[in-house]
Amino acid sequence: MDFNSLWQSIVTWLGQFSSRLLPDYIIPNLWLIFEVVLILIVAYIIGRVGKTVTKRILSIVGLKRLTAKSWADNVLKVAGYRGSIVELIGDLVKWLIYILFFTFILQMVGLSGVADIFSQIANFVPRFIGAILLIVVGFIIADFFGKVSEEAGGKFMEDLHLGRFVGGVIRYTVGMVVLVMSLALLGLDIVALAILLSALLVILIVITIVGIKDMLPEITAGIQVREMLKVGDRVKVAGYGGVVEEMKPLVTKLSTGKSVVIMPNSMLTENPVEKKNKISAR
Repeated sequence: MDFNSLWQSIVTWLGQFSSRLLPDYIIPNLWLIFEVVLILIVAYIIGRVGKTVTKRILSIVGLKRLTAKSWADNVLKVAGYRGSIVELIGDLVKWLIYILFFTFILQMVGLSGVADIFSQIANFVPRFIGAILLIVVGFIIADFFGKVSEEAGGKFMEDLHLGRFVGGVIRYTVGMVVLVMSLALLGLDIVALAILLSALLVILIVITIVGIKDMLPEITAGIQVREMLKVGDRVKVAGYGGVVEEMKPLVTKLSTGKSVVIMPNSMLTENPVEKKNKISAR
């Protein structure tokens, strides 16, 4: 059969179908078609209202403010979504409503098999919304505890860099736990998630070890320096002389009168220290 014959057959079939469309299909199912159109209109209205209400509730609880110009918005922009996290969740609620109504319509017209597929999709969407909320809220909590740990570490350890390191470890640990919990909420295999969490923890431990390997000698030296010196001691080491002004876990500050020398603690333990008479601390 050549192309012209095939095309003629298609045109003939379309003509016959069109001539039978109104009397054979539309008129006998006119009430069903009216019901379907009415349900689609209701679904559209409820979907839009559901999105608006969801956005309003999330804005009231502060999610919109907390995620404004955050990492979450940046991730959405990279993914090509122009809205915010609140907008995304609102859209998911809207489409969940659409899917539920569409599933009902498929059951009405007798397409139960297809309706089951959409029903499974509808069951997955709430878990997906919950996973997004868990990740967003969990990362906000992780960032909060990270900042608190950073400030506490900087205060009690008397070193800003060490405090940032501790805060980073806390932040990423909480973040990884939240990520695994979100994946579990989506229905992923628990054993696979346990393996993933273990792998992430191993990576975190490796990063921690790499991060502290250069700090550990200085921290150990800082303990020795605190036994050797006190604030107010006048010392001379490696060509530098001054008064001990401040002692931190990683460094010691010497005041020369005109300037301040920040000296790694290991420098004080690896070189001879000439200690002179103690003067009053500033």
